[in-house]
Amino acid sequence: MDRSKNLCLFCLMVLFLTFQVYPVMAAKPLPVIEMSNGYPSGAHFNLNIHGTSSCQTSEGGNSVFISEYGESTIQYVTNMKSSVTELIALDTCAEEFDGDPAKVQIPYESEGYFVFARIKGKPNNGYDALESSVILSPNLVTEACNDTDPANPDFPTYTECYDDTLLTLGLIVGTNVYEATDAGFVRFQDQDTKGKGKDKATDITSLFMFTGWVYDAILDSDLDGVIDTNDVPLTYDLNGNGMIDPDEFENWQLDQVDAGLATFYENEWILNIADLVVTDQTVSNDGAKLLKVRFYPVATTEYVSN
Repeated sequence: MDRSKNLCLFCLMVLFLTFQVYPVMAAKPLPVIEMSNGYPSGAHFNLNIHGTSSCQTSEGGNSVFISEYGESTIQYVTNMKSSVTELIALDTCAEEFDGDPAKVQIPYESEGYFVFARIKGKPNNGYDALESSVILSPNLVTEACNDTDPANPDFPTYTECYDDTLLTLGLIVGTNVYEATDAGFVRFQDQDTKGKGKDKATDITSLFMFTGWVYDAILDSDLDGVIDTNDVPLTYDLNGNGMIDPDEFENWQLDQVDAGLATFYENEWILNIADLVVTDQTVSNDGAKLLKVRFYPVATTEYVSN
């Protein structure tokens, strides 16, 4: 059967992103982190992002390959119903090499992950070259769907949403799902560092978090791809002015929450807002050979306050 990718049919109305400062791992006190590589201690999944000029498409392992210079895309996917227990590269090569983004499946964790990254490797063409850098942008939801068909035994194996109305959740509105600051990494500061430049791990968890409304697409009554006051019945016009005011819109939202048709998430792990979620992250590389990313499960990681 010819299956085509569903254009997400996923409705997101974004309000704001609350940045959260994550405290220091109890197993490695703050002074130790400041003097070491910056990573917390504990069980985690590793993802190695290699900057390269060539790539042979394959599947498996925990490495992906992006362009050594310019922008590439890495897709992350989580299927809550999947039995996957290890991080795995579904497509090792970014779009510059095979026309499709690199794709990584992350095991489902009910509370999500803390994410840390560190740039490694020699800069550009070696010790005498200019500094290398990598900039990661916030993740954007490109696909999301729910397993609403109990007769479909294949859903746990899915790594993308298919054109099946039984799996549809909603419709993505706009190109961004939240606002977050890009995370940048610089391996070498100048020509005199000779391999000992800044490479401390950085907490990039905020680039994987979501705050906003998720609506069932059935609420988009005028089919314009946006959930707004035009989708609210005039029965909510309690003051009789012929329009839906902000307070009346909020009352309608709360009724949809009670009906199971709307959910508000605050600082939610972005890959957990549906049964299956795929996100895109833009990676801008300027000569970096290796960016090491670690995913620490929140549920099994112990922290103390700074």
